[in-house]
Amino acid sequence: MNDIHATSQLDEKEDLKNNDDSQIRKFYAGKCIFLTGCIGFLGSVILEKILRTCVDIGKVYVMIRPKKGMSMEDRVKERFRNVLFDKVHQLNPNFVEKIVPIYGDLQKTDLALSPEDRRCLIENVDIIIHNASLVYFEAKASHLLRANVIGTQKMLELATECRHLKAFVYVSTAYSHLYNKVIEEKFYPPPADVKLIEQIIRADEEKEFGISQNRIHDIVGQWTNLYTFSKATTEGLIEDFSRTASFPCIVFRPSIVTPPYEEPIPSWIGNQNGPIALTIGISLGIVHVVNTQEDMLLDLIPADMMTNGLLASIWDSVLHRKSKEPQVYNYASSDWNPISFGLARAATLKGTYKYPSLKMVWYPFVLYVQNFYVLFVFHVLFHVIPASIADIVLVARRKKPMAISAVWRVMKFFRILSHFITSSWIIKSDNLKDVQTRMNAADLKEFPFDLNVVDWYRLIESALLGFRQILKDTPESLPAAKRKYQRLMTFHYIVCSFLVLFLLFFLYRAMCF
Repeated sequence: MNDIHATSQLDEKEDLKNNDDSQIRKFYAGKCIFLTGCIGFLGSVILEKILRTCVDIGKVYVMIRPKKGMSMEDRVKERFRNVLFDKVHQLNPNFVEKIVPIYGDLQKTDLALSPEDRRCLIENVDIIIHNASLVYFEAKASHLLRANVIGTQKMLELATECRHLKAFVYVSTAYSHLYNKVIEEKFYPPPADVKLIEQIIRADEEKEFGISQNRIHDIVGQWTNLYTFSKATTEGLIEDFSRTASFPCIVFRPSIVTPPYEEPIPSWIGNQNGPIALTIGISLGIVHVVNTQEDMLLDLIPADMMTNGLLASIWDSVLHRKSKEPQVYNYASSDWNPISFGLARAATLKGTYKYPSLKMVWYPFVLYVQNFYVLFVFHVLFHVIPASIADIVLVARRKKPMAISAVWRVMKFFRILSHFITSSWIIKSDNLKDVQTRMNAADLKEFPFDLNVVDWYRLIESALLGFRQILKDTPESLPAAKRKYQRLMTFHYIVCSFLVLFLLFFLYRAMCF
């Protein structure tokens, strides 16, 4: 086993050696990068890729906010202990020497940077990748807007002071202008300016419980939530800033980011965002009804490919930009290799059959329903009633009831994301497709992001395998989990048969009388 492990490490190092002709790797050699949001899911994948592939990178300055009871240094060490960074540890055990933690907070004045840290960034940074943002849709309005809009404004002010800056990159979202059914790679009119954002923040802070949801709904209008509203506003800041900037300004818009497809670990689940939570709920037999249609598009992109596209777009914009205009790069599957909710369901059910969990509570199945009244009936039938029975059983066993609370969380999840699962968009990614034409063979191998190669069944199966690990399902438990799957399937069809017989009997009696 150790020989296999050592051979794998040698193969990785040999691949890096053979890819010395990569233009992108040469571009990043010696560069110093300032990365925000590095502790989160996407930021961690970006950081890992830079450290593993761009081995000649200069320094990577990472902005970190201390967590309660944990220092900045401890948060960095904890993150690097994650299995995501195992390959980096193997290939370059001294990679930590390239990491420079910087205390910072997007919600604080001047980002809470110390004079020494600010001076260090100004003197050394070549590229700023501003990936951090507050994604929680129901966050207090002032917190979300201060972090996402005002925080980015402060990042731009820092960028103007940097003496060697070659690019400022803002990681936005493909849904920043979701009122368009076709989203182009261009800037759209922003919903607000900084002055209005500051007024909203003041109004929210003046009220004990913040401004009302009705008021927020009026403010965001066609943007549907504060998060996309804040992202669209910030893109407007980037566009205005770029007019006087001496370096390229890039807006990178990913759609819904999933676990990696290939590297470093296909089954690594760094967060449990919307699609992952939905997949988990279906695979455990908790979620059985979803308010959508089979042909609706679910715009997914693997985290590793998104990272490759991001790094390639920076290289391309700095070295090959045709004008001083800011560049927008969308990265989405809807116009590249689309996946529908129907395909996602089929892949999830197939993956669950292959990698079931011992934590399953029912046989996994899911119905897609759009009619509100049918949705309500099915929700009560498949969610509320089983959860109530489960809680009664738990109470009888003197255990804490939790099923109904889980159902309420599911309802809240669907309410927050209802617009995203009942609508489809075509998100153009032509600029990134164009970048591929300027990449050489080594680049295409080292930084692949062609979504045409993605097998969605394989991606979702890998995610389900990773979910088993999160639930502490060991590889040895898989046979037992498969037996449980078969028992639940048998019981499910017995119950369904009795329900059908009862319904037929009821109809027969009704017709007779």
